[in-house]
Amino acid sequence: MQTVTVDIGGTTALFEMHLDGRVEQYKIATGEGFNIASLNQHLKELETDYGFEEYRLGIALPGLVQDNRLLSSSSLPGLSGLTRQDILSRAKNIIISNDIDAGIQAISDPKHACELLIMSGSGIGMSIAMNGKLFTGASGVAGELGHCRVMTESGEFSLEQLACGYSDQARGVDASGELFRAGSYLGMGIAWSVNLLNPNRIWLAGSMMNSNDYYKGCIGALKDMALTAPWSQVKVSRVHDMETLVCRGLKEMLTQDES
Repeated sequence: MQTVTVDIGGTTALFEMHLDGRVEQYKIATGEGFNIASLNQHLKELETDYGFEEYRLGIALPGLVQDNRLLSSSSLPGLSGLTRQDILSRAKNIIISNDIDAGIQAISDPKHACELLIMSGSGIGMSIAMNGKLFTGASGVAGELGHCRVMTESGEFSLEQLACGYSDQARGVDASGELFRAGSYLGMGIAWSVNLLNPNRIWLAGSMMNSNDYYKGCIGALKDMALTAPWSQVKVSRVHDMETLVCRGLKEMLTQDES
């Protein structure tokens, strides 16, 4: 069956089409004005251009997603409340997922008791896989690492306010030392997760990981603050091919949804 996966971010959306053994991709601009009508218009044009009928459609977004509904998204407010019923398409199967929860589907391995995917870009999020299966908690929203609170000398802030790319840009953080410090805050947050969840693997992704200073600060704080016993069992890796990570995970989710 033909498959379309859509990774919608705060500034761009990646459309990936799987067509009889070949893959095609294209990007569009999004932003705060991108809404449900915008999404439906692009899907309508795609279906017309490719002649899609009875296909599988996976959509991933940043924000709180519960039971195939986007509860809220700070970077895409026009899509808040999106459900499968809002998507006017010819798709036979539709799933809506948090982008990080989709991403971990592409890299998790059933042989590992616990894996974490941490993304740091315009926001900060975490996804958890147990023996290759997504763990979402009691109500489907586990992993909101970026909303954990941190007390600093300047007051109390969320981890996202201290360490994500949007926050750093807003505060004019670009010096080496400041990026290192921002990464250190994220490393502290990941250390909490190591101590709580005792993972085998930690995957690091997102645009902020492209900064060597940020990455070094993250790893340094993680090593310093995680307990020795759980930390000794962890392998930390950066995600390769980050651009297609979410779309690859969505494709896996659609396959699982059909079985």
